[in-house]
Amino acid sequence: MKSGTGIRRALAAALVLTACAAAPRAASVIAPSFDAMITRAQTVFVGQALDVSSRWVSTPSGPAIVTVVTFKVIRTLKGELGAQTQLEFLGGTVGGHRLEVPGIPRFRVGDEDVLFVDERGQPVSPVVGFMHGRFRVLEERGSGRRSVARHDFSPLTSVTEIGASTAAARAPSARPLSLADFEREIARAVRRQREAR
Repeated sequence: MKSGTGIRRALAAALVLTACAAAPRAASVIAPSFDAMITRAQTVFVGQALDVSSRWVSTPSGPAIVTVVTFKVIRTLKGELGAQTQLEFLGGTVGGHRLEVPGIPRFRVGDEDVLFVDERGQPVSPVVGFMHGRFRVLEERGSGRRSVARHDFSPLTSVTEIGASTAAARAPSARPLSLADFEREIARAVRRQREAR
């Protein structure tokens, strides 16, 4: 378990641990821009959730629940990963106890996503921008075309839409961005940033 100031701050920020399921609350995490996500991410990968499990851990602030998600790494778009990787998130459910952290992405076995990950600094969520660094991979019925959507399944039609200031610029009739095109945009941005150093 990663411990330290990140976990202490999260626990001190009025996270609620209850003996029964609590109602979900909206998160107000500011969405980073596409370029900011590329810069912050140590790794970017396309992955499928193979296992999701929660457990109690000890932290300097007391007991907490964490959820560990094991992913099959389908493709690595930035950084280096093996065939599988695990990400650990603060929060989850163990027995009748639930620790809910607003904005933390929740995964189910079988979910396929493009994930922007930064595990530096003992994060509460290793996904950049909490839920904003998670892009769902969807398959269109009939055509089999694979596209990407935001964490809430709203369509993504261009990487320029990513970020709080550009979300309203989305064209409602535009076709969702294909997974292949999204991967190409990520590869271009990674290359640009590497060359700019």
